[in-house]
Amino acid sequence: MSKTNSDLKSNYNVPNLERGLLIIELLAKHKTGLTLTEIIEMLSISKSSVFRIVSTLIFKNYLQKNETTKKITLSRKMLTLGISSMNEQSIVESSIDVMRALRDELKESVMLGILLGDRGTILEQVSSSYPVKLFVEQGTQFKLHSSVGGKCILANLPNEEANEIIKKITLTKFTKNTITSKKTFREELNEVKKKGFAIDNGEDIQGIHCIGAPIFNEYGYPVASLWITAPHGRLPHEDFNKKGAIITKYALQISLKLGYLKS
Repeated sequence: MSKTNSDLKSNYNVPNLERGLLIIELLAKHKTGLTLTEIIEMLSISKSSVFRIVSTLIFKNYLQKNETTKKITLSRKMLTLGISSMNEQSIVESSIDVMRALRDELKESVMLGILLGDRGTILEQVSSSYPVKLFVEQGTQFKLHSSVGGKCILANLPNEEANEIIKKITLTKFTKNTITSKKTFREELNEVKKKGFAIDNGEDIQGIHCIGAPIFNEYGYPVASLWITAPHGRLPHEDFNKKGAIITKYALQISLKLGYLKS
């Protein structure tokens, strides 16, 4: 005899886990946060249960509490988990028309990539209108230290999160220009954040230059990067700043479509 949904619930549900999920779902709807009293009132859960669950989630870094306002909000850790499960197709759908417009203006191949763990992955590309072009398969992974995709995202992550990733990665030398010092790499990331765009000066493939900019979601979190790639003769050093500003403009268009509010 098969069990009904109610039978399964009575046998397998974990009350405190259910309450914890209800608290997380409630806080996801209230981005400015709620106090313990507000959570208790809105969910009709006992004060002792809410206190224990919230304290545990704060201890495990899934929630954070502002000691001045007493407001409790979702933490960056929780945000990161959400981003890792974000529908990649939705990012592509928001980006593809912008990518084509960027290709039409600069004529070069345009790439869209995200960070997964300590590597990057290419989600989409729009090919250059020039006969000679670089083609990369969707799903191709790239190293973070030698790519503009990696630099754009790492430079704009919260410091603690970026440092954890940098500790794990090996700065393999691919060309004479590849950065192999973590001190130098961190200095490079500071420059990327200051300028708003990143450069791959033939660091991954000799003779291939790339320029890219980060894409942010509604929380100001870097969820992807947008870049162009071309032979160094078509993308010389003297064009880096000018084209970097253009790519940053297009990346911002995608960010705005994802709900980003520019400060």
